Amino acid sequence: MIRLVLHKRKSKKTNKQIFLLLVAIGVAIIINFTWIIKTAHKTFWPSLDNRILFFLIRITWAAITLHYHSLALFIESLVKKENLFKNWRQKVLMPISGTLFLFFIVLAFVKFNNPLARPSIELIVVRYAPYYYLFALLLVSLIVALAKLRSSDIPRILKRQFNIFVKVLFFPIIATEIIHFYPIKSLYTGRRYTITAISLSLLTYALYHCIKKIIGLRFLNIMNHVQSKKKLYFVHNFKNILERFSQISNTRELVHITKSFFKDTLQIPIQKTHLYIKKIKNKQYPEEDTQLLTQDESIVETFLSAQDEYSQVQKILLQEKIVINDELAFSNFYEEEKNRKKIISFLNHLNADIFIPIYENHNLTAYIIIERFARIGAGNKNYEFYSDIERDQMIVFANHLGKIINLIQNKNVDEIIKQDKTLRDSLYVKEKEIAGYKESIRSFLRNDKEKKIGIISYKNRMFTSVNQTAQSLISINLNTHSGHPISKAIKKIANQVIEYKSPQTCFIKNMLGEKLVVSGIPNIEKNNVIITVRHPEISDILAGKISILKDPTLWEYVLYLETTEYGKLINKFIPGDGETLLNFKVDILRAAISKKPVLINVPEKDIVPIVEILHHISLRETLEVIDLKKQYKNFELPIKLFGVNPAFGLGSKEIPLFQKLDKTGTLYIKNIHLIKAQTQEYLEEYMKYGTYRNFKGHNGQASDVRVICSTSTDLRLAVQDSKFSQTLFNELSKSSITLKPLESFHPEEIINLATEISKQAITTDEFHHILELTKSEKKRLVTSKLSSIHELKSKVKLMLIKKTQRHSIYDETHFDPAYNITDPEIIEAARLGKHALRDPKIMTMLWNKFKSQNKIAHLLGVNRSSVNRRCKEYNLI
Repeated sequence: MIRLVLHKRKSKKTNKQIFLLLVAIGVAIIINFTWIIKTAHKTFWPSLDNRILFFLIRITWAAITLHYHSLALFIESLVKKENLFKNWRQKVLMPISGTLFLFFIVLAFVKFNNPLARPSIELIVVRYAPYYYLFALLLVSLIVALAKLRSSDIPRILKRQFNIFVKVLFFPIIATEIIHFYPIKSLYTGRRYTITAISLSLLTYALYHCIKKIIGLRFLNIMNHVQSKKKLYFVHNFKNILERFSQISNTRELVHITKSFFKDTLQIPIQKTHLYIKKIKNKQYPEEDTQLLTQDESIVETFLSAQDEYSQVQKILLQEKIVINDELAFSNFYEEEKNRKKIISFLNHLNADIFIPIYENHNLTAYIIIERFARIGAGNKNYEFYSDIERDQMIVFANHLGKIINLIQNKNVDEIIKQDKTLRDSLYVKEKEIAGYKESIRSFLRNDKEKKIGIISYKNRMFTSVNQTAQSLISINLNTHSGHPISKAIKKIANQVIEYKSPQTCFIKNMLGEKLVVSGIPNIEKNNVIITVRHPEISDILAGKISILKDPTLWEYVLYLETTEYGKLINKFIPGDGETLLNFKVDILRAAISKKPVLINVPEKDIVPIVEILHHISLRETLEVIDLKKQYKNFELPIKLFGVNPAFGLGSKEIPLFQKLDKTGTLYIKNIHLIKAQTQEYLEEYMKYGTYRNFKGHNGQASDVRVICSTSTDLRLAVQDSKFSQTLFNELSKSSITLKPLESFHPEEIINLATEISKQAITTDEFHHILELTKSEKKRLVTSKLSSIHELKSKVKLMLIKKTQRHSIYDETHFDPAYNITDPEIIEAARLGKHALRDPKIMTMLWNKFKSQNKIAHLLGVNRSSVNRRCKEYNLI
């Protein structure tokens, strides 16, 4: 009562509820006092005057009327803000209660001198009044209040208070009064005063316990915040958080520390806690500031941007440091306030229990959001509401978190790590470019030592070697080997010179596979054509190709394609030189000598050869393939890639791939568009910073794994549909290899590619002129609607086989066994054929790649039994 009286003096808008409760408690004291007097009179104070005793009893009956009516009004006033006295039910009940109250008061004074002469009307009223108290007043008000709770948007704290009132106080009152008014004779007779004393003592304790419990739940706003039931040793728990703060190296780790803090300290599930850190605008690189906001971030930014810097809402957020939905709703229920309603609406729109803004120098740097009803169903029913101690814990944590965020952002640790990785990757590319440039220069220097130029005269359809150099470079007799590709190419140049009366140039390959430049000029005086043959110079290689490059500044890559081993590997896969194919080959070479993750978007059958080329040029030893069409259960994929935090007990004995492949391996992820959002986040971190985290882990670990991804869909559309991460897409877009289906190519490019492919396939020079593709065959290839280079190679080889069968030279014709292979190691094995069986290293390599005796036998052109025997000999099976 003292507590309520003191609060009543301070409060302005809750006088009604406090007054009714004070009346109920005050009257309860009178009722208990009368029972004490009556019990004393019965036991050890028989001399007490009956006039005083009956006077007190009748006054107490009047007080009981007041007690029940005030309790009934109080319980309704808890959930109703409107004036209860205007209710039609109260207009009926108030006169009845007033009449009963006056009846007992008047009777007490009128019958003071003759107390034992009790009128019959008094006995009737005493007998039936309890029906009115229990049912007409208390029970009806309880039902009305419960109906109001179900139909209205009542704060959860108030619902909890009401639940406590009903269970702890009102049900015991009703049960006790029923025993008093309708005693069980066998139990009650002779023990009336004992049972009464016990029941009133229990009711007093119930009232005390009830009020204490609901005052802790901010009863009638007596407290500013929900009170904790027990004192928690926050400092002891927080020292672990401080230790983890000291080890922070980037803002990503803060998210996991925040989730862990709320889970361990406040029993909030990890998935219900969200930390959003506002990105500092980068004036130097403004294009990097563009990022897609999540739904929560959009709601917060919209709400805060609508508030003026000096608005009351901003002041509330700065002063309170934390806003809790349930407490604001409870405060606003009794004392409505415009700005408070705005914040409640914002929290409801955000579907949040708690919003913790984190300010540094009055600037919002981050905020924490706890989802609505985060602790319901988590085994924490007793701690559903956030207490004052828990509130202080959150504020202390947020203050420390703000300092750490400010420190990291000012130091730009993430940016430093990112720039460091970018510099290391750039340095790696430069080293590769320099190595390629040196190899190109060496190839030109070797050919320029003697400056050999062969001269050939062409007249009357006959070739005459003018000097020995021509014969040494060509190595064949152009007149007798008229069907040879070299003879046909040189003769074509000569005829073009004669026809157009102008110089002509082309490239050929001699018997040693060296590229030569053939130039023809007309000699009008002697009526012949002078043909020169020489090794190419840089200008010869670049002539005519720079103009078809999308980016002419990449001219050095054209040199690398023609003069380095890497370039030759790519040219073997794509021998054509059209505009589309040349730019495609440049893209492959640029991606190959880089460390950046590569996104491949080409026809499916061409993906594996490109992956093998990138893997080989990267000088990696192990190629690991992850096909996302395979069903990975739960967290199997991220655990396979990154491992798992040991604390979760999900650990696998298998070493995570990012550790296993570090510095030695290539990771190829097929169908990257199927990867799940959580794994995208981990993969994106690795691509940005060169470090990966264990699944559900916090600390980053450095790794150097070459990542190659492929997709068969448009990732831009997936990003727009929120099915793929914008940031991950940005990382993959930095180095991408794209090729449209061949059917969209210019016909000349397809013909050129098919011609070069046919030359690659046939190793028997004398049959080149017989097996050369005809115009009709080339036209058929153009109209075949080819999708991939692999399909074109297969069709060309099929045509060549049919031609050899038609000319009965199939057995004499030798096709390159590595014709459609891009892996250099397998190419070497295929060309060795049966001789590869004698080399344990080659056989071990083939077994590791194929894991199939049949495939190895088919590649080497031998029987499976021979392969089986060698595999057993080398302990491979």
